[in-house]
Amino acid sequence: MLTSLFTGVTGLNANMTALSVIGNNIANMNTVGYKAGRASFADILSQSIVGVSGSNQVGLGVSLSSITSLFTQGALETTTSGLDLAIDGNGFYVLTDSTGALYYSRAGQFNLDKDGNIVNPEGYILRGYQADSAGNITSTIDDLTLSSSSVQPNPTSTVDIVGNLSSDAEIKGFVFTTGSNDAIRFTSGATTATASLTTNGGLISGNAYSGDGVASAIKAALEAQNGSLDTYTVTYDSLTGKFAIANDTGNSNALSIAWSSSALTTAEGMLGFTADDAIVVGSNAASDAAGGAFSVGNADDTSNFSTSITAYDSLGNSHQVTVYFRKDSTSSSGNTWEWYGVVGANDSTSGSTEVQANGALIFDTDGFLSSESSITYPTGGLDFSGGASQNQTIAFGFGTSIAEGGAGTNGMTQYGGSSTVNDQQQDGYGAGSFQSMSVDSNGVITGIFSNGKTMSMGQVVLAKFANPSALTSKGRNLFAESSDSGQPLAGVPNSAGRGGIHSNALELSTVDIAEEFVKMISAQRGFQANSKIITTTDEILNELVNLKR
Repeated sequence: MLTSLFTGVTGLNANMTALSVIGNNIANMNTVGYKAGRASFADILSQSIVGVSGSNQVGLGVSLSSITSLFTQGALETTTSGLDLAIDGNGFYVLTDSTGALYYSRAGQFNLDKDGNIVNPEGYILRGYQADSAGNITSTIDDLTLSSSSVQPNPTSTVDIVGNLSSDAEIKGFVFTTGSNDAIRFTSGATTATASLTTNGGLISGNAYSGDGVASAIKAALEAQNGSLDTYTVTYDSLTGKFAIANDTGNSNALSIAWSSSALTTAEGMLGFTADDAIVVGSNAASDAAGGAFSVGNADDTSNFSTSITAYDSLGNSHQVTVYFRKDSTSSSGNTWEWYGVVGANDSTSGSTEVQANGALIFDTDGFLSSESSITYPTGGLDFSGGASQNQTIAFGFGTSIAEGGAGTNGMTQYGGSSTVNDQQQDGYGAGSFQSMSVDSNGVITGIFSNGKTMSMGQVVLAKFANPSALTSKGRNLFAESSDSGQPLAGVPNSAGRGGIHSNALELSTVDIAEEFVKMISAQRGFQANSKIITTTDEILNELVNLKR
């Protein structure tokens, strides 16, 4: 009879414990990352009754079997903080305290402390793979510290321009300058002398003329210098880009000057012409030409098309580089364009506007980039003001030409229509300070800097356990490894059964308040029923005592 009293007591204790678990669940219904607990019961069976057929065992009550956390997925709530992280799937954040002890948690409320460590509200540091100064994620798990406050500047080394140069564009003008002293000797009766006049990228003072305007200026300069007895015919062929000069007085031979980027050619000996060279035709073709000197230079303000791009020096200072395109010549095989990288007076070390890079683009009759010349740096490289490294080499790219094995269509083309730039890119940037961050589903932490650049700064790891329900609760949303949980297996999210990470989100408590109320009622009724067992047994015992009266 007395056993029923103790049986009732076990029921009271078990249901009281169940009510404690339910109360703890309800208390944590708004705790981020909380996993609802469950009390499990087991019967006590130890007494046997002799002489009873069938089962001769009688239960002695109930005992608490276990209290386990149910690691089901909680609902996700969006937030405004990039360091609010929610796990979608299996896994735990790995945290460490000041002693180096490891803890595990599903709560993803993180922020930065004064040292740049990513910490939870209790100050425990989140662990993961740290990135080096170049943004490369290492393979060693350590405390995640976002100590990089700035990104070092990177000088521009490449400029890529994609667009179209109008095939209908006319060959543009030149700068005509008088007063040079160079002379040309050529012989009467010789074959027509032809030389190549090539630009060296120098900026020459003077007025800009069209091809016909330069021809008229050449004629006027020669006749003014050599007297009215000498007359000259000077013409310009816009298709070939050539100037033809003929002395009409006793000299039927003409000197043809081709404006192009070709190598120096020979006309009655080595006659080399550049944009800065002077050309003189005298009245007596059998002697040195006298007076009437002039020079022809490229006019930077008479380009067919231009585009500006921002480049950066070694200190991260920005400078404007304007790329001018000038149609140079046409032929039956295609057209040639010259380009000039011009640095303005405010950005050059010389204080003058300078062509600091130039080259040529050759297009075939289909408008494809057939070939291009090598880049020339008239000043030895780009010399930006501001104290940065000089002779900065920038590779200007206009696509892969046919000569280079490409299709000639992935950069600059020469089709009909207007000249346009579809895209232009450069690889330099100035220094940038840390502004904010983002975390992707794989746990990669990306820093966003004031210069618009991004850089990987680390990667969060997740630990998984063979039996997470056996983890030891340490309070404050923390768990510790136990002998029954198995060892933690840490790795990157979305790998080997680990879940992914959602930034700007938190995992809510898994407590179902309706379910907890039902359990509460059940535990209450269980407690009342077991109390009734005790009172009923007490009444029976009281009757037994009264039998003695």
